[in-house]
Amino acid sequence: MLQSKQFDLLRHGKPNLTGVYLGRTDTELSLEGQMESEAALERNLGWDLVVCSPLSRCLKTGLWVAQKYDLELLVLDELQEFDFGDWDGQRFEDVYQNEAEKADLFWKDPVSYPPPNGESLESFVERIDRAKSLLLERVEKKVLVVTHGGVIRCLLGEFLGVKPEHWSRIKVDYSHMTQLRFDYNAEQYWPQLLSSNCKTFL
Repeated sequence: MLQSKQFDLLRHGKPNLTGVYLGRTDTELSLEGQMESEAALERNLGWDLVVCSPLSRCLKTGLWVAQKYDLELLVLDELQEFDFGDWDGQRFEDVYQNEAEKADLFWKDPVSYPPPNGESLESFVERIDRAKSLLLERVEKKVLVVTHGGVIRCLLGEFLGVKPEHWSRIKVDYSHMTQLRFDYNAEQYWPQLLSSNCKTFL
């Protein structure tokens, strides 16, 4: 018998720190970002569980929505943003001014040229895949996942067969949502993209 599980993915709201390589650098949401995230989650759409990254820009919203709807909150380290290494927290223009060649190589071929002392794309994909597998085991029907743009692009890229060097073509705005559904039977899952980069869920 075919059944389904659904991931409702929310990118965190606008943070206080913008215009930088924002990976593991921790920063709070701006007031605007928190208000936008709360507005996006004003209705409970049948979530069994709330899951979020441990970084403050996701955790605050995860705590808020879990308390609002009396849901369990699961914080997963695997859902943290990509680690930009030495560039993390630095402004884009500063990195280009000092290391233009390395930055260009990274954006053209992130698999072969990760940031200095940064995370490899292979380990990033493996990490997100671990989170996906864990959630598929835990979720009964539907989960709300509050996470980062890079994580959502990674999931969509894997779903749709988009190469990592083209992930930047996938638009993921602050406080916007993406829905993934997994139809399954006793033997396997079949993934589907339901919506992408929406202000509200359908």
